[in-house]
Amino acid sequence: MTATGRHHPLWYFGQTFVIGLDLYIVSPLLPAISRQYDQPPGRVSLLVTGFALTYAASSPVWGLFSERCPRRVMALLSLTVFQIGDIMTALQPSYFWLTFSRAVTAAGAAGFTPALYAYIADTTPLQHRAGTMSVASAGFSTATFLGIPLGLMIANVWAWPAAFWLVFFLSLFSWFVTWRLWKPTRPPMYRHSNSICPDSRLAWNYGLTMLAFASFGSVYTYLPLDLTQHVHFSSGRLTWFMMAFGLFGLLGTLAAGYLSDRAGHVRVVRWGLLIEVVVLLGLLHPWTGGFLWAILLLFSMVTSYTPVLKALASFKGAKGLALSWNNAAMYVGLSAGSWGMASVWPLGMSAIYLGAAILATGAFILSLYLHV
Repeated sequence: MTATGRHHPLWYFGQTFVIGLDLYIVSPLLPAISRQYDQPPGRVSLLVTGFALTYAASSPVWGLFSERCPRRVMALLSLTVFQIGDIMTALQPSYFWLTFSRAVTAAGAAGFTPALYAYIADTTPLQHRAGTMSVASAGFSTATFLGIPLGLMIANVWAWPAAFWLVFFLSLFSWFVTWRLWKPTRPPMYRHSNSICPDSRLAWNYGLTMLAFASFGSVYTYLPLDLTQHVHFSSGRLTWFMMAFGLFGLLGTLAAGYLSDRAGHVRVVRWGLLIEVVVLLGLLHPWTGGFLWAILLLFSMVTSYTPVLKALASFKGAKGLALSWNNAAMYVGLSAGSWGMASVWPLGMSAIYLGAAILATGAFILSLYLHV
C-alpha cells in the first residue's frame, strides 16, 4: 500500500490521536474530579492505572477474535465500546460507575489499537510498514503534548466532563473513517486459531517491550513530581516542558520509523536502547537549566521506538493476536514501572534513573536475540 489515495497514513494518525487523547487528557483533570467526588488524589489516580491494566488484560482477548473476523468489523465494534465508555464518563455518574466507565473505555481502546496496526500490517509492504506505523504512533505522541494543556484549558473554561464529550465527538469521526475508508479484509493466517496464547517466536519481542516500557514508565510517572518538588518548576513551566517532551517523542517516533525502513528494524531498536541507557546514566549527574532540558528531551526522543517493535511483531504468525500481546506488554510494563518505582521514589530521582537504566539494559540484552 502506498501513502496515497484513501489510505494515507495521516488517517491512521488522526485515529490514534483520538485514542491517545482520551488517555492523556485525564491526568490534568484529576484534581477537578477529586474535588467533585471528594476522593483523595491517590484514589483518583487509580482511574489512570485502572485504564492501563484493563487495556492490558483485554487486548489479547480482542486479538483472538481479530483472527476470526475482518479487521474493519473489529475496529468498528471496539470503537463503539470506546464511545459507550466515554459517554458514561461524560454523564458524571457516581464514583464507582466513573471507574467502571473508564474500564469500558479502556476495553474499547484495547480492541481498536491492535486492529489498526494489524490492518496496516495486512495492507502495507514490509519495506514501508515501520514508516506507516510510525505515522500512526505519532498520533499517540501528539496526544501526549496536547492532552495536558487541552485538559487544563477545558477544566478552567468548562467542567471536566466537556473533555470526554470532545473525545466522543472526535471518535465519531474515527468511526466514520474506519467505515468508509478501510478496505474489507480478512486475516490471511490462523483465522480459526482457538488459542489466546502469544506466539512463542515473539517471546523476546514481548519481554523487551515490557522492560523497555517499564523503564520509560518509571521515569515518565515520577519526572513531573521531581521537577516540581526538587527542581522547583512552576505549573506553567512544567506544562511547557511536558509539551516539549511529547513533541520530541513525536519527532523520535517519526525518525525511528523512517530509519528502520532503511537501516533495519532490529538495528534501530538496539541503538535506541543503547543510547537510552547512556542518557539515563548521564541523568545521575545533577544537571540544571538548559542541560537538564536537553538531556531529558533526548531521552524522550530515543525511547520512541514503539512502531519498530510493532513492525517486528507483525512479521510472524497471526498479526492481530501478535500486536494485541505487544500492546498488552506495553501497558503491563508501564504499570509495573510506575508501581515498582513507588518504593524507590523516596530515595530520590537519581534512584529512579538508575532503576530505569537497569531495566533498559535488560531490554537491550533481549534485543540481541531479536531477529526478523
